[in-house]
Amino acid sequence: MEPISKVNLERITNGIYAFTMTLMVRNIVTPLPGTITTDAALYHYFDATVTSVIDFAGAFLILGMFLLFYFQIFRRMKTVDFHILHVHLLSLMIVVFVPFTQSFTGDRAGVAASEVLFQLNYLILAILLMYTWRYVRARPDLLEPEVTEAEASFLSAKFTVPLGVAVLGIALAAAGFPYIDILYLLPFAIIGIFFRNPPGNT
Repeated sequence: MEPISKVNLERITNGIYAFTMTLMVRNIVTPLPGTITTDAALYHYFDATVTSVIDFAGAFLILGMFLLFYFQIFRRMKTVDFHILHVHLLSLMIVVFVPFTQSFTGDRAGVAASEVLFQLNYLILAILLMYTWRYVRARPDLLEPEVTEAEASFLSAKFTVPLGVAVLGIALAAAGFPYIDILYLLPFAIIGIFFRNPPGNT
């Protein structure tokens, strides 16, 4: 007997991701009442917060990517077992940590560790995503029978993209690379170029 229905697991996933993606906007500092009284003050505020806005948008896109990936997995599952439930709850816990680790990415004081924290969070999510799919793929009792080997292999390769980007991000952040924000778009570029057409689509 399944510990929870697949539909309910999808609902929990929706809720956690929606809450987390909304909560991240709090990392954008809003001006105190009465502090924006001139055009110069407004321009200074925008200049000081633009990196926070970029980091919010980038982290939002990254979480959206993981959410879509999990939907692709759920769509190919016919049921859920206790192991999947436990691993997925762990991944949701890691998701909830994202607003905390993402709050450090706006620090441009040259502290590499502030960027590494988010990249580590990203790496753990990528590892759990890959593990979940490998586990499901190896168990016919969980996988929908119409999933072909070509489709399963395609998804396995696709799900390695976040892992590779996360490893690259940790290396660049630790080295103090100044344009780390560009990594937010890298997985989408790779997927758009190399994973545009799944098997069976023309």
